Amino acid sequence: MAATPEEALLDAINAAGSLKLKKFRDTMHLPMHQIGMPKGFPPIYLTEEDVPEHRDEGWKKTNPEWVGSSVKIISHKIIVRSESKVAFLMKAARYYSNGELMQTFEAIITVAERDGDWRLISRNPFNIVKVGRN
Repeated sequence: MAATPEEALLDAINAAGSLKLKKFRDTMHLPMHQIGMPKGFPPIYLTEEDVPEHRDEGWKKTNPEWVGSSVKIISHKIIVRSESKVAFLMKAARYYSNGELMQTFEAIITVAERDGDWRLISRNPFNIVKVGRN
């Protein structure tokens, strides 16, 4: 449960890798929209049954290079704010399990407040820059 929009943003990022710092299904209010996601990710999660417990479920088949990866926020700023919704423009990086940089990306992440609990409701990644392995 996130008490602030910023905590909800951090929860969403902590659930984006394989470290299992947060359960993916515990970081969102449904329905949750995903725009511009790679194949293997649905454009919307409508019910609890649609949402995997952890985001890396199935990556062995769909994104094997992501197994063991982690995501860290480089920077973020609020671009839209109301009483119950906040949209962040953020830049982040995904790292291989050995700590090597895999990719950087930007995203618009929107969180909403329901009954005092801020959670993810939409994400739209863009400007994905893949880094070659050494």
